[in-house]
Amino acid sequence: METKIYAFDESLFNPKLIEAIKNNQVIFRDGVAYWKKGLKASGIIQHIPLKEVSAVTSETFVKTLGSLQSTLQGTIVAAQAISSATLMIAVVVQTQILSKKIEAVRSSVLQVSQTVNEQNILFYTDKASEYLSVVHNLKLILESNENIQVIESLANTTLANSMQLKNHLSFFILNLLNLIKSEQIKDKQHVGLVLNFIQQMMEILPVGMHLEHLVSHRLGQYELSQTLIKDSHNKYSILLEDYRGYLNSTNNRIKLSKVEAENLSYFNKIKRPALDLISNQIHVELLEKPAREQLSISKSA
Repeated sequence: METKIYAFDESLFNPKLIEAIKNNQVIFRDGVAYWKKGLKASGIIQHIPLKEVSAVTSETFVKTLGSLQSTLQGTIVAAQAISSATLMIAVVVQTQILSKKIEAVRSSVLQVSQTVNEQNILFYTDKASEYLSVVHNLKLILESNENIQVIESLANTTLANSMQLKNHLSFFILNLLNLIKSEQIKDKQHVGLVLNFIQQMMEILPVGMHLEHLVSHRLGQYELSQTLIKDSHNKYSILLEDYRGYLNSTNNRIKLSKVEAENLSYFNKIKRPALDLISNQIHVELLEKPAREQLSISKSA
């Protein structure tokens, strides 16, 4: 499926923005160019107009996001100044890619909840379903042309829900990984379903976390927005490190023993998607880099 994508129209950049880009003094966020912190100038440089630049063909969710930099940046003169995160989120907001991914994750949640009949796991799969709805609502808020003041109450409620559910899911994923590593889930089919759920959540969490950050920013909560993305980066880094450790140790076990390879056959189903997740590094673009950015912006901007 091909989808039209819109990006910044560099032909309409004003002279001040062009000069700031040359001097590496710009941060792009939510369609606006800001001065970096620590400069004499502060606040907004320019609200950026858009143009149609490309049609993106959807593959897997992670591969689509991971390929956007090469797909779109060739059409933009100021490519080095415009982060991959800006391009990724433009695609997420403008297309049905996220909606399709949410349905895939929802399916994995349903499989776990129907098969693994443990009360603790069922409680958190419900939380996962709630989080998927919240992520969709964050996208809708960013997609809407409504003045943010008109939907401020809705946006703040959605943001609060996102923050709470993100914390639940971070704890849940770590707990699931510990259950798998300690072999407390005995049934191989159950382990396979739980691993698929973890993989699906690891793919969508960076997007949900970045959308949360942008909604807070759009509400004018500039300090909170930065605090949220730093917190999300820290949480996801812990999850990814634990997940990567499990993947590496399991892969080594399979290499050393044919018996282990047979016992861990379910691992092969998530091995390729897991490698894609790590190699495409969407978490770096959506979490790590924004967490390091510092805007220079006044309260009234």
